Amino acid sequence: MIRWTAALSAASALLVIAGLSLLAPPGAAAEPTCGPDQDDALRLAFARLPFEPLTGAKWDTTPVDSNYDPCAELSTILVTTEGGTGSSPVQALLFHRGQYLGTGTSKAYGFTSLDAAASSGDTVVLTYKVPGECTACTPAAIHSARYRWNGDRAVMLDPPPPT
Repeated sequence: MIRWTAALSAASALLVIAGLSLLAPPGAAAEPTCGPDQDDALRLAFARLPFEPLTGAKWDTTPVDSNYDPCAELSTILVTTEGGTGSSPVQALLFHRGQYLGTGTSKAYGFTSLDAAASSGDTVVLTYKVPGECTACTPAAIHSARYRWNGDRAVMLDPPPPT
């Protein structure tokens, strides 16, 4: 009996050290983990993101916009090229619980913005100015694209912006 008690105590101690408990209810799910802060997430994404292909420019490390949340199912950080202007390409970096997934589109578009009001914890909504509009004017026409986390990846729910 003493050996059994000692073995059970040792096993319980190991489980507690590992973050588990014998008292956890059956089927209890572990708390979801959150990712790094925005600066670290951006740094890790830049390590995988190639330069902007049309210009060869590096991406600016200061975000244009962001709803980054290290605990959200889906969030984004928008970046433009170094030294860019308002019409410079903008790329949407998508994250799941702080882990970089990739870009929203294979091509970066100018005049891309985040619609934070329409976005949620599992959905990111981006707007793109329709080509042919005056670059210095308020856009008369915009194209919205929604991205949603579907449990194992981000899915683009709307067609990409027109080119």
